[in-house]
Amino acid sequence: MLHKIKVLDFSRVLSGPFCSRMLSDLGAEVVKVESVSGDQTRSGYTFRGEFSCYFTQFNTGKRCISVDYRTEEGIELLKKLAAECDVILENFRPGTMAEMDLSYETIREINPDVIYCSISGFGQTGEYANRPAFADIVHALSGLDYAFGNMDGADGNVPGMPISYADTNTSLNATIAILAALFNRQITGEGQFIDIAMMDCMIACNDTTLQRHVFTGGEKPESDTPGQPPLKMKDGYMAASLLIPFRRVIEAIGRPDLAQDERFSNLTRLTENYPAYRQYVRDWAADITIDKACEIFEEYDVPFGRIQSTAEVMSSPVVRDRNMVVNIDSPEAGEIPVLNTPFRFSGMETGPKNPPSRKGGDNRAVLQDWLGLTDGQVNELAQQKTIV
Repeated sequence: MLHKIKVLDFSRVLSGPFCSRMLSDLGAEVVKVESVSGDQTRSGYTFRGEFSCYFTQFNTGKRCISVDYRTEEGIELLKKLAAECDVILENFRPGTMAEMDLSYETIREINPDVIYCSISGFGQTGEYANRPAFADIVHALSGLDYAFGNMDGADGNVPGMPISYADTNTSLNATIAILAALFNRQITGEGQFIDIAMMDCMIACNDTTLQRHVFTGGEKPESDTPGQPPLKMKDGYMAASLLIPFRRVIEAIGRPDLAQDERFSNLTRLTENYPAYRQYVRDWAADITIDKACEIFEEYDVPFGRIQSTAEVMSSPVVRDRNMVVNIDSPEAGEIPVLNTPFRFSGMETGPKNPPSRKGGDNRAVLQDWLGLTDGQVNELAQQKTIV
């Protein structure tokens, strides 16, 4: 689908690599550029042979080169590669690429129609621009942790997010922006600089909490949409949607009389009196097993779900039926399972093509394919340690 699109990926860890992984799965040729030390996720987390779980998941399908950014020769080599690509992706702190003489303004001189996407914690401009940021910091500053801590039943405790949601959500937004810029270039011939901030992404995808505040001018600072934490059942926990399917829920729990209760006469009143309504459901849930509740909710078409462990998720029919785990073949490690990206098209197969190579493992192939260098020229760069 993105056949012949070349992506030069300077990003590392997660917020950029997941974006370029998606572009690769959609058919783009992605070359991951690493420093002499390599992406730090190569050396951490769970391993299968030499493959890091974290690095493999977000870098499968890419070709990997390792270039010494600290040398003039290394920078000149990167500029030559930048002149040949359609998309550049980076997630350094703002100003870092400029310090290496690889800024958008510099690259645009040699590649006028390049799509250049910069991901950062707080954007390229503004008071926070130069602050370091990881997902947990953005979760806190964007109000996400606060919203979780103030959910009904959370008792004011801020649990924090166990996954890097800000990183993955930002990668999704970056992918969308890059695809839009490529489409625009096809029409206008113009390149584009894209400024994607993790903080902006978290604010934009906020459900109604922040919107309610701006909509009312701060008069009602907190969301009136109640959180719906899992129900405590007789033998564990499960989730159920209680608001929209109100009439089906009260039938399911044996309380059809609540339909006549003025407190719950419409969605606005139901929301205002949600704690009282939820308590009726809690009382019912406390005396019933998860299996029985699943039967009842299915009968009354109430959306529900068991709280599943990691092992239960990976063995569930959804993962199997939707092909969400795929194997990629490695000569060294055999078949390596990775999570699939969620794209499904009627006329095209997408997904990972191959595992990531060792650090610098594709130096020769990329430099010969993209720049037409000879074996001797590649050998000379290796002897100079411009490539590692």
